[in-house]
Formats: sequence, C-alpha cells, structure tokens
Amino acid sequence: MMDDITEQVAAARERVYGQVEAARARHNALRTAISEVRGLTATVKSPRGEVSVTAAMSGAVTEVRVLHEDLDARTLSAILTQTVAAAQQAVRDQAADRMTEVAGADSNIIADLRTPLARNGES
Repeated sequence: MMDDITEQVAAARERVYGQVEAARARHNALRTAISEVRGLTATVKSPRGEVSVTAAMSGAVTEVRVLHEDLDARTLSAILTQTVAAAQQAVRDQAADRMTEVAGADSNIIADLRTPLARNGES
C-alpha cells in the first residue's frame, strides 16, 4: 500500500517537473521571439514606386525615399501617408508571423498585431 502511494507521489512529482520544464522552455522561446521582434523593420514601396518607406516595430519611420520628384505636395502627402501605414502594418505582420511560432495563431497578441492601426479620424 505504501509503495503504491510512494509511486503515485513520485509519478506526480515527475509530471510537475515536466510541466515546469515545459513552461521554462516556452518562456525562453517567448523571450527570444520578443527580442527578435523588437528589431524588426519593413520597407514598403508605394504601388507605383513613387516612394519607399521603412518602419520599425516601434512604429517609428526610419527612412523615407522619394523616388519621383515630379509629384505635387498633395499627391506626395497622400502617397506617403498610405505607404507609411503599409510599412507599419508590414512590420506588425512580420512580428505576428514570428510570434505565432511561440504564442499560437489564436493568441490575442497575434490578432492585435494583424489588426490595422487606427489612423487620425478613424476608430
């Protein structure tokens, strides 16, 4: 009788140790993924190639290149606004792809990253 209880306790202890190790491994994988995601950038060209924008995961725009100088201010402004948004979403999509590996596709963080950012006047 005592051997049965001792064996059950030992088996339970091994299951708990296994769960702790699995949690540590998931935690380490998540930390690594977060570190990688923080360094992501994405560069996007406007549909007709007039401008190129690079955005960082932080949302910062790190580079803007105007590739056609014959654009009027209104057109350039609209193209830049759209291309900045596309670059920011592209880097968020990259982050979602990387985080899916450790958090799972149905994670709330993945849904948040895949949801386009609201722009002025949008909600």
